Amino acid sequence: MKKILTSTFLFANMSEEEIEKIIATASPEKRCFSRGDEVYSSATGEGKVGFILSGRCEVRHAKADGAAAVLNILGESDSFGILSVFSDGEFPTQIFATKNCEILFFSRQEILNFVNNSSQIAMNLVVFLANRVSFLNEKIATFSGTRVEDRLASYLLFEAKKHDFHPFSLNCKKCSEAINAGRASVYRALSSLEAEGAISIVDKKIYINDRKGLERNSK
Repeated sequence: MKKILTSTFLFANMSEEEIEKIIATASPEKRCFSRGDEVYSSATGEGKVGFILSGRCEVRHAKADGAAAVLNILGESDSFGILSVFSDGEFPTQIFATKNCEILFFSRQEILNFVNNSSQIAMNLVVFLANRVSFLNEKIATFSGTRVEDRLASYLLFEAKKHDFHPFSLNCKKCSEAINAGRASVYRALSSLEAEGAISIVDKKIYINDRKGLERNSK
C-alpha cells in the first residue's frame, strides 16, 4: 500500500518511511468495489478522499437527456474527492468502477492534518490544484466549441497529451459522449480533420500531424 501511495499526487517526493509515519496518525478505510458499482458521488462521499490501490474507475457527468458523459478515467495511484476537503458544495459528477477496485479512503480532517503537519504534502496539494485548473479549462474547451470539429479537436488534444503525443486508439462511443455528438458526426469530423492534414488514422490509431492546427480548431 505504501509503495502505491508514493506514486499518488499527495505523497509525491516522500519515502515509504515518511508516508508510514504520517498516516500512522490516521485511520483510513480500505474498501473493495465490483465492476459497475458506484464508488463516489457528492451525495455519498461524505467529504472523503479516495486513492485507487488497484482497478479502474470512470468519472461521469449526467447530461440533461439522462446520458452520461465520461470526463476522466482513473487508475492505480489516481485519486478523487480532494476538492470536497475545501468545499461544502455538491459536485455534479459520479465515479463508477469499470474494473474491480480496491480504494483507500481518508477523511477530510485526516487530509487537513496531513497538510498541516507536512510542508511537502502542502506543496504537493498546491501543484495538484494548479494542474486541476488547467485540466478543467481543457474540458471547458471540449464542451463549449460550436462545431463538432472544434470539440473533437479539443478532445483529441486532451487524449494525445495523456499518451505523450504517441499514436493512440480512439473509442468513438466514449468520444461521442464526451463531446456531445452522434457517432456519425464524429466520423465526419475525423474525416474533415484528416483531410485538413491535422491527423492521420492508420490501423485504427490516431496520429497527430499538426498540433498547432488542432489547437486553432479547438479555440
